[in-house]
Amino acid sequence: MTQREIRIDIINLLYRHFVLNNTISQTKQEAFDFSQSVRTEAEINKVIEILDHLDQIIADISHNLKPGWVFERLSNYHKAVLVYSVYEIKELHTSRAIVINEALEIVKKYGEDEDYSYLNKVLDQV
Repeated sequence: MTQREIRIDIINLLYRHFVLNNTISQTKQEAFDFSQSVRTEAEINKVIEILDHLDQIIADISHNLKPGWVFERLSNYHKAVLVYSVYEIKELHTSRAIVINEALEIVKKYGEDEDYSYLNKVLDQV
């Protein structure tokens, strides 16, 4: 399993979290049940860690959005990509350049819309 596949698995579960407006406990249970795309215990542990810090991650993202923008205004897939990317930068200490490149490639391929240029700026400032 490649690192990109792991990212996509976790992003897809986070996307589901935002689309269904699940509680954190519901999303954690889905991760444990393997009912979604997470396939390994390492992925489950990452999802749990992200969800445990979700409020802080969202605050970090919100702080770096353009004036007048709020996190809730973003598309659900962009929310998921940003959340996982900020987690990678802050908690896993993955190179910012790698995270930004991966985020842009994933959102280009799977994103809901074409407007993703702000992702680069937000992630560069986190």
